[in-house]
Amino acid sequence: MLKQQQRSCERASVVVSPMDDNGRMELRDVETDETYEVVDYIDDELATKLGSLSAGEAVELELLAGAESGVFGAVRVNASGPSARFQ
Repeated sequence: MLKQQQRSCERASVVVSPMDDNGRMELRDVETDETYEVVDYIDDELATKLGSLSAGEAVELELLAGAESGVFGAVRVNASGPSARFQ
């Protein structure tokens, strides 16, 4: 599980690769066009919500930086849904 003392950030992103069986998903930051992975979740409810997202859906996440560069844990979803789609 996530450690609360890690630095957090918020990112408006687009799902590049939906969550796989190992709980990893790839997203692209809409401002920087940088891709990154979410590999951990604050709880099962958040993991389930993010696991339901499809490629192209937009999501705004509060994230905690992981030990590896480009790898994050999700703390909270601020906005998402099929009405918010990008290519």
